[in-house]
Amino acid sequence: MRHCLFIRVVITQNPMDRLDEYQLQLKKPLSPSNKKLLEDFYKFMDTKEKVFDKPKNIAFIHEDVGHLTGGRYYAWFIASALTELGHNVTIYTNRQPVFASEFSGYKKPRVSIAAMNARRLAMLDIKADVYMGSPIQGATAASRLGKKYGKPAFALIFDPFPAMEKFLGKRMYVGWDELLRELRSNDTNIISLCNAMSQYIYPWLNKQRSDVFPLYPCINSKVFDSKPREYEKEDYVVFISRMVNHKRFGDAVSAVAKTNLRLKIISSVSGMNAPAVVAAHKMEKRVDYHWKCSDDEKFDIIAKSRGVIVPSAFEGFGMFLAEAIACGVPFIGYDYPTFREIRDYAKADNVYLATYKNEFDLGRKLKDALREKKYHQPNTLFHFERMMETLKQI
Repeated sequence: MRHCLFIRVVITQNPMDRLDEYQLQLKKPLSPSNKKLLEDFYKFMDTKEKVFDKPKNIAFIHEDVGHLTGGRYYAWFIASALTELGHNVTIYTNRQPVFASEFSGYKKPRVSIAAMNARRLAMLDIKADVYMGSPIQGATAASRLGKKYGKPAFALIFDPFPAMEKFLGKRMYVGWDELLRELRSNDTNIISLCNAMSQYIYPWLNKQRSDVFPLYPCINSKVFDSKPREYEKEDYVVFISRMVNHKRFGDAVSAVAKTNLRLKIISSVSGMNAPAVVAAHKMEKRVDYHWKCSDDEKFDIIAKSRGVIVPSAFEGFGMFLAEAIACGVPFIGYDYPTFREIRDYAKADNVYLATYKNEFDLGRKLKDALREKKYHQPNTLFHFERMMETLKQI
């Protein structure tokens, strides 16, 4: 009788390397050598978990800009999650972030102020088991060091240029030329914010699907879970984002002006003349600014609101939508790929997406949300623990 032996083996030279897949097909009777192969394979499988689960020394090289951005916040959550998973994580940075106190409830990675400015981070020489970096100089250093020492490297890419070009126009920033050369010329892995952004990364950085790992950002769930489960609603909606032009703040003000609601603004920095936009819509007495408020305050404001409105023209993800879903309040924005992905992932029926860049339809969607009053129970889909589970797989 002839036997067919088919073994699918997942092997790695380094436990944290990208897994290479090999298939062994032996269509012949079992021989002594084949039996030995099976024995070796089972021995490998018995020890695999012990080898793969060893804590790694992870160098996370990360530049800070002195104010809160979603990408910086996301990077620190990844470092905290890796620390919670038992790895030895050191963040090499140019300054302590302004939001460091928000991570008091999590296990803390070590922090080394390793450079006087962001540019010098790219020239660091550190030995580690795994390298991670963001957004520009940090990613450049991680890619270069991974290649130099033959170790796994991961670059965090938030806003792929092809996606930005499609929705905002052509973009280029200082330091990106060097980073793009690094990422395209070696096997650095990419961590992206979501599947919608990954689609732009494959051809842009010359990567295969096995090189790119979507990892949804998480909310500050340790703070969130300490909050009340229910709030009495108040007559306002919330705009949550940096005050820059592509967030289309004026469209939000225009939509709210056609209602009897107030508008609360949660932001960390202003790159535009927001008061002038508010005055143009005669909304001066109906707008409240909440600059650099804590996560504790932010969740209170969102949960008491009638909804979150952010008509951004471009987002690598859209953390404000995840926060709205977590708090169970409606979201109103433009029809945009990452928003659709988040809505579908959460199966959220209270996400109202208007025709892209159509402020009149945005106003209609806001009125639909106010009329339908779809307020839901708090949602845990974007909790920190979910990020940890995904990081285990990566």
